[in-house]
Amino acid sequence: MVVASFRPGQVIDQCLKAILSQQGVSQFEVIVVDSSTDGTAERLRREFPTVDVVTLAQQTYQSEARNIGVARTQATFVAITDQDCIVPPDWLARLLAHHHAGSYAMVGGAIGNGTPKSSVGTASYLIEFNEFLPVGQPRSVTMIPHCNICIRREAFTTVGPFVVVPPGAEDQVYNFLLCQRGEHLLFDPTIVVTHLNRIDFSAFLRHQHLLGVGSAIARRTVAIPGQAFVRHRWLAYTLPLVRLMRTSGRLLHQDRSALLRYLSLLPFLLAGYMMWTKGFVSGLRQRLPSSPQVP
Repeated sequence: MVVASFRPGQVIDQCLKAILSQQGVSQFEVIVVDSSTDGTAERLRREFPTVDVVTLAQQTYQSEARNIGVARTQATFVAITDQDCIVPPDWLARLLAHHHAGSYAMVGGAIGNGTPKSSVGTASYLIEFNEFLPVGQPRSVTMIPHCNICIRREAFTTVGPFVVVPPGAEDQVYNFLLCQRGEHLLFDPTIVVTHLNRIDFSAFLRHQHLLGVGSAIARRTVAIPGQAFVRHRWLAYTLPLVRLMRTSGRLLHQDRSALLRYLSLLPFLLAGYMMWTKGFVSGLRQRLPSSPQVP
């Protein structure tokens, strides 16, 4: 299991305790790739001696940190989550069960709201993860967030390592490449990882801007849906309304209680969508990372 870490504070402790409490799997290794410079790596080695902690000298894109972690193990399957996620006790066992039952390059699950009492946190959750709520049946998909996945090692041979791109782009780019090569992704919404969302309003806005930048760069890197917003940049200014309406429609069909909660958060949603759009427009103008290695 691989976790990329950067200045996680105490949040990563909850993540690692949950990972180390896995049931139904006899043997596994846990690798944390940390690019903090605040003593996090030393503390984790001291408090979690069974975890392999890799120290990087400077802040590193999550995709690159994950590549370092993947390269450190020869395991047939590599599970990945984030420092701000809490996995259930049967997480790894259930992901592996799907792999053993079918020929999937990637198996993943839903995201649960770890900050249900926070308006900001819930707005962040519904903006980012409305496509991945714990509802419905297991199904083939083209996108799974990389905070709740298990990848068959052969996928890294077929597609290559994670493409090193800014945050917000890496999941979209890599999943597209897998599907482009004919690989299959399985989403099981009953395998739920709890995400501890940002509850500070300023941090929420900064993160939405970052995700907007990443979304634009993803669409400039590979031909994922939404190319019209890249070719005709003026259309990007319609994205707050487009995203609001699209998510409302999705929740109407999937989870009407979530839709009511979503609409009650409209002021936070609009602020987040506007900041995301500002980031998207910025991402359209930025120079792409130096030669991202897209197969």
